[in-house]
Amino acid sequence: MASGNFNMEDPAKQEAVRRGHHEYIPTAGKHGSYVPKQYDRAKNDYPKMLGKWPQPQHKDFIKVNGVAIPGDLALQNFQAAMTEWDRAMTNSIVNNKTEEVQWLKENAA
Repeated sequence: MASGNFNMEDPAKQEAVRRGHHEYIPTAGKHGSYVPKQYDRAKNDYPKMLGKWPQPQHKDFIKVNGVAIPGDLALQNFQAAMTEWDRAMTNSIVNNKTEEVQWLKENAA
């Protein structure tokens, strides 16, 4: 027998509460309630990703200097470029203003 939460009329609503921005308000009695809370971007600015490099596209690796290259080699080059792009984007994540200033200083063009 499938077990579900019979306290919530709509499982989608329960999932929205679980994933969304809600605040638990205790009330008189056994259970409180979750009230939606407005997300304030100004207060929650971090972490953020500072990298602005375009994501590699597979179509850019099919031809080199106008010459078609074998599909397996093109795929291998594309996957290597994606790995490098992902590494660079992950390294561009900063968690506070100090890290942001430092990253911008180190990566000034």
